[in-house]
Amino acid sequence: MAAAGAEATSMPPARQSLRRSVVFSLVVFIGLLRGHWLVPDKRQNYASSVAFVEGSFLDGAASMMSAAANVVTALALVYLATKLPLSTLATQRPATLLRHGNNARLSPLTPVSPKLSPEFRKGLDMEEGFARQTSVELPELSKDAVQLRGGGKSSVAFTNLDGDAVLIMDSPEALMAMKSVFKRLCTSSKELLSVSDVIKVHSLLGEPVDEQEEKTMTTFFKTSDLAKKSISFEMFMAWWSQLHDSSADPDQYYSNERYRQRFKVLQSRLKDPKIANISTVTEGDPSSRRFRVHFETDGLRLSPWHDIPLKNSDGSYNFICEIPKWTRKKYEIATGEPMNPIKQDVKNGVLREYKWGDMLFNYGAFPQTWEDPKHVSEETGCPGDNDPIDVIELGTRQRPVGSITRVKIIGVIAMIDDDETDWKVLTLAMDDDRSSNVNDLNDLDAHMPGVTQALTHWLRMYKTSEGKPENRFGCNGKPQGAAFAQRVVQECHEAWRQLLAQSSSSGKLKKVSSGSAIATELALED
Repeated sequence: MAAAGAEATSMPPARQSLRRSVVFSLVVFIGLLRGHWLVPDKRQNYASSVAFVEGSFLDGAASMMSAAANVVTALALVYLATKLPLSTLATQRPATLLRHGNNARLSPLTPVSPKLSPEFRKGLDMEEGFARQTSVELPELSKDAVQLRGGGKSSVAFTNLDGDAVLIMDSPEALMAMKSVFKRLCTSSKELLSVSDVIKVHSLLGEPVDEQEEKTMTTFFKTSDLAKKSISFEMFMAWWSQLHDSSADPDQYYSNERYRQRFKVLQSRLKDPKIANISTVTEGDPSSRRFRVHFETDGLRLSPWHDIPLKNSDGSYNFICEIPKWTRKKYEIATGEPMNPIKQDVKNGVLREYKWGDMLFNYGAFPQTWEDPKHVSEETGCPGDNDPIDVIELGTRQRPVGSITRVKIIGVIAMIDDDETDWKVLTLAMDDDRSSNVNDLNDLDAHMPGVTQALTHWLRMYKTSEGKPENRFGCNGKPQGAAFAQRVVQECHEAWRQLLAQSSSSGKLKKVSSGSAIATELALED
């Protein structure tokens, strides 16, 4: 018996697979035999084809064969249940993280790269189904990083981490986004972060660390000094993976694509250090008229209108979100207040909300632009509305109030609001999944059919819920393409530059500095 068991265990995987397939085929064959030849409702057809067989004899034979088929089917299922190895079932449940020491057990993937430490390799379970797995070194990610590919899965292994190794079931592209965020937060060439920096990463991703988690973090990184730069990228990944371990996350919220996209968004924001260092500070109750969203950098209060650049070095534009999609509170940059914070608009002493319905898009403005009320547009025949140019961002993500997002210009709608030109620039976030495929209105209509018509209808009708007439449009009511829109934005940028020059000459413009940071204070008169 022992020898037979040893022989079965050592049987090649291909032969085991063949044996299981044969048994399974036998079960299916017997089921078909029962279901189509020997059941009572088929008996008459069968009897008609073999008329010389007596009906009573056929009934007895069918009953006996049906009972025998039941027994064989049950035995076959028991056999399958006892003989299928548990490792075959285990490979159907991929783990997001496995941390390893000298007694490492890794399933389902088996690393084959010589860069992995011998201790790591020694303790691995060599799964039969992944014997052909390959590996690729990833020096751009880490000197010890290796991508493992096999069985339709991909993972990245880090080694030399305090004698341990970390396996992360994710793509190199996803980890490179995390590496980019990590490097942006580094202030020295050694590429090390402090505990305070890691806490900042959590805050930027919308999951602030509480006091207990901070203690857990200092214990993990073996330091009580929050400001000490001692955390490498490998250590950061070990911490992040442990915190978001899928074994404690049955819904895989942290391990699936929608969560990793948050790093992609953060990576996009951190591309420009000047933008990355800008944060927002709220003041007052959000339900009150005193609520404000201020912008700061290194403790110095900024103007989102004057101090955030319009464009980035890669040609993208900076979109400041005032009203997140799926909301209706009418927030706007307060051009008439010092440092121009974002506030909720007030009319007749009442906080304004859109009554036509929630926003279908992220709504805001481009900084360093101005629609000059003394300039009459040829396209609309009306003067500007005395505000920064309005922007509609059409991406899939909801952007928070005061967020700064890199966008590309897709087109523009020439809206006329209360006999004033009120351009609506159509944009798409650079970190949106469709960004690489959408560059103009034709692309927008191809990838988001009907969106321009829905936007135009919303803009035309939203004021009718307040008893006002429909808004009108220039350019014969047709949205214009990206090149036209860029010219409009540039004209508004030049108008803003002239506004600053005139305000400086009249003494209305003030510059405030703190260290290397300089802020602009200019509020328009009502």
